[in-house]
Amino acid sequence: MNPEPPNLPDDFQKAWQAQASQERVTIAADLLRSEVERNQHSFRTMILLRDIREVGVSLLLIPVWLFLGVWLALPWTWYLSIPAFIWVAAFMLIDRARHAAPPSTPGEPLVQSVQTSLVDVEHQIKLLRSVQWWYLLPIAIPMLAFFGQVTWRASQSWLEAIVGGGCFFAFVVATNAFLYWVNRVAVRKQLQPRREELIKLLDSLQEEAGGTPPSSPGLRPGVGLK
Repeated sequence: MNPEPPNLPDDFQKAWQAQASQERVTIAADLLRSEVERNQHSFRTMILLRDIREVGVSLLLIPVWLFLGVWLALPWTWYLSIPAFIWVAAFMLIDRARHAAPPSTPGEPLVQSVQTSLVDVEHQIKLLRSVQWWYLLPIAIPMLAFFGQVTWRASQSWLEAIVGGGCFFAFVVATNAFLYWVNRVAVRKQLQPRREELIKLLDSLQEEAGGTPPSSPGLRPGVGLK
């Protein structure tokens, strides 16, 4: 007995459905890749503008500080802030040079784009979580020295110097604590949610590819982000 001939209409229909399904998957992947690249470009632009602003303000303050110091005949501790401004500007420029993100190329694998975006976000998290060491303290220390010297010169007694210096000290500490809190809020409400989304997307892509999700280049969810 000869085998029954194949049902040609059904075979054609299955082939058409498979091709249409493959096309839909390809279109969805392209759309997802475009969205990831768009978000990556937007994030990098935001960070670039922030760095330009911070470096520009730090460098602009140097001549302003010199002018005010000479014009108002301020004590020598006033000029201690200038090295701090130079330090902040140099730190941000060097940090950008050391962690320069490679430009995305057309047709780049989606997994690679997500991994690159994740590296960018995790670096910014680490940067803001350590802001007190490279930004706040270098500026706060010369401010405290200046206020301490001014208070000492203007005071008539030890008690007056202690009270006046204590007020200035509290002001500087409160200002720096507020700025540190603002950066922590930015990490918790902006960077950490973005990081979690990228990790979930990366794990999903790896699972669909049949591989094992790679370890994140930085911290994993819930580790060290409190």
